[in-house]
Amino acid sequence: MKNVLSIAGSDCSAGAGIQADLKTFVANGVYGMTVITSLTAQNPQKVKMLEDVSIEMLRNQLEAILDVMKVSAIKIGMINSKENGEVIYDELLKYKAQNIVLDPVMISTSGKSLIKDETKYFLVNKLFKIADIITPNLDETKEIVKIILKNENIENIDSIEKMKNYGKVIADFTKKWVLVKGGHLSNSAVDILLNSDETYILEGEKILSNNTHGTGCSLSSAIASNLAKGYSMLESVKKAKNFVLCSIKNSIDFGEIGGTVNQMGEIYKNIDIEKLY
Repeated sequence: MKNVLSIAGSDCSAGAGIQADLKTFVANGVYGMTVITSLTAQNPQKVKMLEDVSIEMLRNQLEAILDVMKVSAIKIGMINSKENGEVIYDELLKYKAQNIVLDPVMISTSGKSLIKDETKYFLVNKLFKIADIITPNLDETKEIVKIILKNENIENIDSIEKMKNYGKVIADFTKKWVLVKGGHLSNSAVDILLNSDETYILEGEKILSNNTHGTGCSLSSAIASNLAKGYSMLESVKKAKNFVLCSIKNSIDFGEIGGTVNQMGEIYKNIDIEKLY
């Protein structure tokens, strides 16, 4: 079994963050490990409080794993502070980490900025360069392009053509794969996977659901799981998209506050838990 590491924030409601990543790793048949960057008090509706772990704790978590365990892929999620980003950058370079999937958690679904500007700049100019694939949503894609082009007057992404154009800016800048996630398009669930030389338009089923907390985290950790198992980047992304689709179809509804995707839903449907133990 391959080992996959998630470096991300903790979500106490367990729909996103580290908790979502662990469930995704289990559902995709890899052994999941975690390095926590921040503690959050949140639910599917809002984040009430966020507190970063210390630099010392972050470094020791990374070294506790990377010193002695073979890690086949790494997913990076929320990094709130530049200082913690610098520790992650230095440690991953030191250990020559491979198959790095970076989910740039910058902007919430409602359009609210989640991290400081200096952290955004560090992500774009440093961490992006050592990742194998970056997985921004539409708002994050726009924000990244603004930073790369040093231009505040970037139009909103409202078409597949703009997704391709903006994704190409990021791919040319990073020299890496980029997955521009189109889930927030009004009438489509198309994602664009591209690098400097190749572009793939990945169609997807659009599901109207209020239970989508954790989709981005689950997608990136599923991609990391597939890379760890030896799939190509294209196949890793395709399989991860199908996984997230199933997780939304099996989602958990918490009522008025919205719900969360259910990474284990397909497994529960196919296994009689009561007969196992």
